[in-house]
Amino acid sequence: MPNHRVHKKISKLLLEKDCELTHSIIDYPVRFLGENHRILFHDPLSASVIGFISDGYVGVFAGLLHLATDKYFPKSQIVRKLIDYLL
Repeated sequence: MPNHRVHKKISKLLLEKDCELTHSIIDYPVRFLGENHRILFHDPLSASVIGFISDGYVGVFAGLLHLATDKYFPKSQIVRKLIDYLL
């Protein structure tokens, strides 16, 4: 699972805004659900609405990027550390 810093860096790289609030709200349930936090706010509609409310139109794309990053971020620890280092 990518950390908060990775989500912000990818948004900054692709959208020129880190959309920190969008990513924080989408991942808020991790505080009480842990690894199972993706049952809340991790669908395209919820992520888009959260993004729009918190960061406007750019936030919509940040929310969708958040979902894509969660889904496609490499599982290999070595690759993840390399990507985290490069970002």
